[in-house]
Amino acid sequence: MNDAETATLVQLGTSSPKRGKVILALGVIAAIALAAHGILHRRAASAKLAQWTDARAIANVALVSPHLATKPRVFILPGRVEAFYEAAIDAQVSGYIREWRTDYGATVEKGETLALIDTPALDKQITEAQNEVSSARSAQAIAELTARRWDALRSTGAVSKQAVEAYDADLLVKKAGLKAADEKLQRLLAKKAFANVIAPFDGVVTARNIDIGSYVTDRLRASRNTPLFKVADIHAMRVYVNAPQNYAGELHDGAKATLMLPQYPNRVFDATILTTSRAIDPKSLTLQVELLAPNPSHDLFPGAFSYVRFSLPTKPKGALLIPITALAMDDKGIRVATVVGGRAHFKDIVIAHDFGSEVEVASGVSAEDRLIDNPVDSLAEGDPVRVVGPAPADCSNAPDSPCGG
Repeated sequence: MNDAETATLVQLGTSSPKRGKVILALGVIAAIALAAHGILHRRAASAKLAQWTDARAIANVALVSPHLATKPRVFILPGRVEAFYEAAIDAQVSGYIREWRTDYGATVEKGETLALIDTPALDKQITEAQNEVSSARSAQAIAELTARRWDALRSTGAVSKQAVEAYDADLLVKKAGLKAADEKLQRLLAKKAFANVIAPFDGVVTARNIDIGSYVTDRLRASRNTPLFKVADIHAMRVYVNAPQNYAGELHDGAKATLMLPQYPNRVFDATILTTSRAIDPKSLTLQVELLAPNPSHDLFPGAFSYVRFSLPTKPKGALLIPITALAMDDKGIRVATVVGGRAHFKDIVIAHDFGSEVEVASGVSAEDRLIDNPVDSLAEGDPVRVVGPAPADCSNAPDSPCGG
């Protein structure tokens, strides 16, 4: 080692304590700067997150406006199609089905034979009644002859008046017996006529519940007999609709309507209100409406489900309509949420009519109100809102979103 290197080592050895202090101070300063930078960064991120959260706390809403009804008010209700007339044909006599001549779906005329019933028990009763009539007629004939002879002997004084009167009375008894026997026979013959089951009116057979050999009983003996046939007159159909009470004052006799049925998706059938029950059912709060629909082509079937479309005239002064999506329903009733000064303000309303996608409002809103469409359940009175078009993006897709950052 030369003298220069030795001098340098001496110089470094003498200055190393001072240099260590400098290095330590620089490290402390660096640590403080790093900590300050982290704190400031976290503060900035927290402020940014708070700002983003506050922004998202303001509900984004779309608006709709009430509008005046300028077209006829249309509403659709479910209906039940029934035949103009329908009769269940029960058995009037007991016996066995000998023959049925019409099946369901057959068109029949009034008085046409539907089926024939063999009635062996009734036939026996008829035979016995005929024998009783013959016996009573013979007894009457003998009584007439005897009474006539005794009446002839009365003038001769050969017989007593009492004996003559007795034979005259016996004649009266025999006449009464013949009359009773004949009435019994006629009653049984009239009952026998019901062995020929006939159609009560022109129509269509809608049900046949018998077959050859089936035993049927007199409906007076069996309280729960299944009818032999059902016959329906379908030249026109009756349609029954239960209309909500709020329409009761506007559904009048003679008003027009149209029917739509699932089996005919591209057809409509005309109908006219025939009458209404003029009474509100206390259980369902509905008015029963009966309509009449012509059915010349027999395309309408009894028992079918239908949609009945009513068209009510526009009110003279117009009516305010709002979408049903603008309604808010909670424990406070039916309300709408409006936007006033950037905040939500709720109004109580009264609905006059419900037309499905829209409702007519009787009071509570004006044409100038801005209504919130689809108000969320969490929206409260006075909450700030932001009017937007499309729905806001979720957290993960929002620009500058700190979610998951």
